[in-house]
Amino acid sequence: MSEWVEVGDRCWVRRYDEWDLNVGLVAGTDGALLIDTRATTEQAEELRDHVREATDVPVRWVVNTHAHFDHVVGNSVFDQAEVIAHENTAAAAKLTATTFSVAKVVDLGDRRVELLHLGNGHTDGDVVVVVPDVDVFFVGDLVEESAPPSYGDDSFPLEWPETLDRVIGLLSDTAKVVPGHGAVVDAEFVRTQAGDLGTVANTISGLHYAGTSLDDALKHTDDWPWPLEKLQVAIKRGYEVLGTPRRPTLPLLGPS
Repeated sequence: MSEWVEVGDRCWVRRYDEWDLNVGLVAGTDGALLIDTRATTEQAEELRDHVREATDVPVRWVVNTHAHFDHVVGNSVFDQAEVIAHENTAAAAKLTATTFSVAKVVDLGDRRVELLHLGNGHTDGDVVVVVPDVDVFFVGDLVEESAPPSYGDDSFPLEWPETLDRVIGLLSDTAKVVPGHGAVVDAEFVRTQAGDLGTVANTISGLHYAGTSLDDALKHTDDWPWPLEKLQVAIKRGYEVLGTPRRPTLPLLGPS
């Protein structure tokens, strides 16, 4: 079990063995904001005790970075806090929450936290939590450090690179980026992962444009930055958006 790591003034991350999940905590004079709540109520109760190790300020806000169970199930333990999530996350996870569509600012008293939805990627409700005064970004599963990015049945592999490019546009060279899972990273790591996500999107689009069937695309072994078995859902999701590929049209040959 790891301890809280202070990545900026009164801004912590704790990495849990279960799901290799990162939880964030930001304290201000008027209260603390907790980022994600773990996968079970028992884990969340442990988290509640751990929060007291970092700060005596009460948790007044909970932000969910997206709808997956390992990030939201513990919300009920923090019943004195206002839960905030993107509107798509609240709908998908059936959360009772304050929702927003593009951006929201939370005033912690002596500092603010910005919540941004920059587009579809890991899900359609990914939230980036920005703590501007310490240049820290909690990006949920838009970025993963300890494993390849997770393409689930609710992911958007063709849009994900552009969404992450918007995140990159906010990062300074000294920014600290907290992924949903794994170690804290820097802007260069995020740029590299965005490039790999772009390779996946471009390869899917290229195979489709070339008239490759879905069955053959699922067996394509070249060009991928991660193992093919990790990309099966991404390929299927991409083809769902692009539709059934047309056979390539051969040029008409004129008289010789």
